[in-house]
Amino acid sequence: MAVKVLAAPGPVSYPLVVAEDRANISLEFSKEGSADAVADSVVSLIRRGLRVDYVTVRELMTVYPELRGPRVGVWRRGSAADVLVRAAMDMYGVRASLVYADEWQQLYRMLSSGEVDSAVLSIAMVNRRPTLEAMVGAPGACGVSVLNADALGYVREAYELGVNMMRRDPEASADLIASRLPIRVPRDFVLGIIRSAEYFFRPAEDVGSFTRLVMKYLGNA
Repeated sequence: MAVKVLAAPGPVSYPLVVAEDRANISLEFSKEGSADAVADSVVSLIRRGLRVDYVTVRELMTVYPELRGPRVGVWRRGSAADVLVRAAMDMYGVRASLVYADEWQQLYRMLSSGEVDSAVLSIAMVNRRPTLEAMVGAPGACGVSVLNADALGYVREAYELGVNMMRRDPEASADLIASRLPIRVPRDFVLGIIRSAEYFFRPAEDVGSFTRLVMKYLGNA
């Protein structure tokens, strides 16, 4: 019987999508239900009260051209981007109002038109360092919570297989991912993530301080 993995339909799921046909996993895009493992953003895992057992993706978001006000564009109130940019604003003493958008591409248009002075953008759109995760000391952007210890080997094998497949053929991987995601994501956006983000499957180190930071700003989301 295949190991069941619940995944958010974002970058954390990309290796699992690519590997699903060749690995002993059953991938379900959902945040509800029973499963052997859950893959989501680190912020979302913390929000859901799940352990962050493994970190799988780094370098997903950046603030362009730099973190400055008076208006900062950000994707969706309560999202990981929202939580992290508000933490960064406090850390770096930036006073600004947040302007929310429902699509990453909309944020770029808002920035280009002058509606906002800076924006949290996906690394697929602007390959700029340092990333937002690095600015606030996040252990990574996405991770996995393993709920069934017996499933760990299968989940790790599937994830690492998917990562290797994406590295070997990013173009074909982007085609497959874009066709299977339950939400519409441009194929070139997926390809940009594959080429720019850092993928791996590593045990999470102490995330206590970052958990406290996330909980502080989730309370204001």
